[in-house]
Amino acid sequence: MAKPGYFPGEAAITKAEYSRWLRQISEMNANVIRTYTLHPPAFYEALAEHNVDRDDPLLLLQGNWIDEEVMIETGDMFDPEVLKIHEEGVENVIDAVHGNLSVPDEPGHASGQFRADVSPYVLGYVLGLEWDPEVVDSTDKKHDGLREYDGTYFTTENATPFEHWLGARLDDAAAYEHEHYDTLRPLSVTNWVTADHLEHPAEPMEEEDLASVTLNHVFPTDEFTGGLFATYHIYPYYPDFLNFEPEYVEYETETGERSSYRGYLEDLIAASDYPIFVGEFGVPDSRGMTHRHVQGFDQGHHTEREQGEIVAELYEQITEADSLGGAVFSWQDEWFKRTWNTMDYMNPERRPFWSDTQTCEQSFGLLSFDPKGKTNITFSGDPAEWKRATELYADTSAEPLVRLDDGHDGARTLTGLEVAVDPRYLNLKLSYDDLGPEVDWDRTNTLVLLDTKPDQGNTSTPLNTALQTNEGVDFLVHLAGPEDSRVLVDSYYDTFYYLYGEDLEMIPEVEYAGERDSGEFHEIELALSRELYIPSLEETIEFESYETGKLRFGNGDPELEQYDSLTDVCVTPEENTIEIRLPWLLLNFGDPSQREVLGDLWDSEFSIGEFVGEIVEGISISAVTFEPDDENEATDLESEPNITDSLSRVRGEELRFDSDSQFTWKTWDEPAYDERLKQSYDILQDVYGEAE
Repeated sequence: MAKPGYFPGEAAITKAEYSRWLRQISEMNANVIRTYTLHPPAFYEALAEHNVDRDDPLLLLQGNWIDEEVMIETGDMFDPEVLKIHEEGVENVIDAVHGNLSVPDEPGHASGQFRADVSPYVLGYVLGLEWDPEVVDSTDKKHDGLREYDGTYFTTENATPFEHWLGARLDDAAAYEHEHYDTLRPLSVTNWVTADHLEHPAEPMEEEDLASVTLNHVFPTDEFTGGLFATYHIYPYYPDFLNFEPEYVEYETETGERSSYRGYLEDLIAASDYPIFVGEFGVPDSRGMTHRHVQGFDQGHHTEREQGEIVAELYEQITEADSLGGAVFSWQDEWFKRTWNTMDYMNPERRPFWSDTQTCEQSFGLLSFDPKGKTNITFSGDPAEWKRATELYADTSAEPLVRLDDGHDGARTLTGLEVAVDPRYLNLKLSYDDLGPEVDWDRTNTLVLLDTKPDQGNTSTPLNTALQTNEGVDFLVHLAGPEDSRVLVDSYYDTFYYLYGEDLEMIPEVEYAGERDSGEFHEIELALSRELYIPSLEETIEFESYETGKLRFGNGDPELEQYDSLTDVCVTPEENTIEIRLPWLLLNFGDPSQREVLGDLWDSEFSIGEFVGEIVEGISISAVTFEPDDENEATDLESEPNITDSLSRVRGEELRFDSDSQFTWKTWDEPAYDERLKQSYDILQDVYGEAE
C-alpha cells in the first residue's frame, strides 16, 4: 500500500502505478500476487484490465489485515471489538473482489466505490497476520477449555482456543462468500515460524516459543469444497534457532549444500496435514544489516545481484520441498518501514519522506525507488552529473601545504569539494590535482571532517594528524583505500555505545564516552544480536555487532556492467575525483527532509524509544590529506599540524571552519524519485521463466 512520501494507510498508489507494476510482474513470469489488506478501487480496476484476454492472468491471494493495536490492547481474539474488525474486514474484501462494495472515507483505510469484478482471478483468501505470541497465549489462557467448534464448513478437534477462533473465522468467510456469491474458494490463515507447532530445542528466546498455532486441528466439512492450505512466512535468518539447531544447520540438499532453511521447511511440511504455501520469503539489499544467517542469507547488506541469487535459491528450495510454492517479499521497496536496530534514531512521523538504506526493512523490494536530488548522481565518476551540485571549495592554485617531492604530491593536493543531497544520501565529490593512473593509498589518505550538530563534536582529530579545529567535528570520513576506509563518530555522539553500553550495559563501559570534546572517535557499529544462551547446546553466544561505518569502493551506476548497489566510494583517477555517498542515518540524521539530526544523547530529556531531534541550518564540511604510515596514521612530518593539504584555512595548528565550509539545502515534503527494476528482478525473471 506504500510508496515514497506516504504511509500505507494513505492508500496513495495510483491506478497508473498499479497498472505498470502488474505488467512488470507478469513480465517477470510471476503468476500470483498477494495483498495483505483491502487496496483502493484503483488496484482492482487495474487488475481486471490487466487480465482481460490473457491466457496467463495474474491470480490474486487476497488478505485481510487485523488492527494490531486493538488486538494487542485487548489480548483476546474473542473480544467483541476484535471480532467486529475482523468480520467487517473479511466481508469487505470478499465484496470488493466481486465489485460490490462502497466504503466511506476513513483515515488509514482504502475507500471508494469498488465496481471491478476480479473474482475470476482470486485464487483464494489468506486471513490474518503474523500472530503476536503474547496475544495467542493470552487468548488461550482466557478461554481455557474452549476447544471444539462445529460449523457448516469447518470444525475443530483438540484445538486450542486460538485455533478454535481460526476455525470459526474460516467458517464465517466461507459462509459469507457462498451466501452472497454462491461460490467457495481456497482459504488459508497467515502464520509464521514464531507461532508454528514444532519444537525448537536451540531457540534462545522464550517469547519465540511461547505460542503454538496449527491448522492441523481445523477440519473442512463435506460442505466445503474450496480447499484449505497453510500459509507461513519463512525467512532464513529468523528466529535464532535456524542458526543453531544442529539438525537444520547440518541439513544437506540434493546438491550437497547445507541449508538450515531447507531443513526447517522439510520438518514443517512433514508436520502439516495441509499443503504449505510460503507466503513470504526473501532478503533485503539494504546497506544495513539486522540478522546474520549461518549460511550467508543475512537480513541485509547484499547487493541487488546477491539479493536475486539468494531469493532464487530460496525459491528453488521451497519448490523442491514439495510445497505449494511461495511469494517473494516484496514487489516494491517501502520507505516507511522501521526495524529494531535503527528505529530509535529516526523521527517516526517522517519516515516515508526519505530513504534509509541502513534500515533493512525498507529494501526487500524488486522495484527500487531511486532518490532524485537537484542533480542525479550515479557514482560512476561522470563529472557532468555534478553540474548542479553546490561547490564549497575551488582551489585553482593546486599548491599543497606541504610538498614531499616523492611523486605523489598531486594525489595529496585537494582542489575542490562539491556537495549534493537526495532523499537517501549526502553526496560529496573531492577533486585532486593529480591522482595518477591509480591512487597509491600507501602514499596518501584523506580525512573529510563533518560538523553536523552545533555545540558538540571534537576539536582535535585522531590518526596522528595533530590537527585542531575551531568547531566540533561530529563525523570523520577516512579514505584509506578499499580495505581500510570508514566513517568515524565522535564518541559522545555514538548511538551504538550509548544504547548498548550506557543504557543497556551489554558492552564494556567506556569512561570517556559521556564527555564532550574528548578527542575520541569510534567506529560506527550496528547491533545484530544480544547475548544468547542456546539451551539444547548449553552454549552462550556473545553479543554481536558489525561495523556499518566501513566504506565500500565500487561503481554505483545501474546501467554499467560493474554496477555495485552497495557502493559508498567511487574513485575515478582519470578525472582526479573521489565521490562519496553517506547514508543519512549513518550521520545521525533522523529526518534529512527537515534537516533534523538526533539530539544530545546524554541529555536528561533523551531516552531510548522516544526520538528527540534538533533542526540544524546545515553542515560544515572540510577535508585534509596526509601521508599514512604502516598503521594508516599520519607519518610524522615534524610539522604542526601533521597534514599535507587542506581545503579550509589552517592557522597555526587550527583548521578554520568558515563561510566556505557551510552547506545547507532546501527541505522537502514530497521526495523525488525514479522507479527502477533491480538486478534481482532480472534474475527472478529467468528463474520463473524456467519454472514448470
